[in-house]
Amino acid sequence: ETIERLFDAVHRNDVEAYVQCFAEDAEYKVANFPAVRGHKDIQAFGARITPMFERVLHDVKSTWQVGDICVSELDIAYHRKDGKVVKVPCLDFIRVENGKVKSLHAYLDASPAFA
Repeated sequence: ETIERLFDAVHRNDVEAYVQCFAEDAEYKVANFPAVRGHKDIQAFGARITPMFERVLHDVKSTWQVGDICVSELDIAYHRKDGKVVKVPCLDFIRVENGKVKSLHAYLDASPAFA
């Protein structure tokens, strides 16, 4: 349920709802961007990225859960402002603690979306 709320917030471009899915001291690491920690820095990261795209969609292919770790294999579709859609494969490692994301590490090459 936490992961569904997380992806749904991205699909709606709702940075605030996205941030609320995270624990206060969460670690957030996406692609080759430096890791950030906590609501303030996750919010700032989202505020920089969100305006670059009309929307970003996740197409989850498979999900595995081991203890408090959820691993999702997915494709991410970046809908750019110029109308081009760029899809890239991704592997997310998400640790959930007490119903909140404690850490999210997304392994992908997002550079085609910015080219």
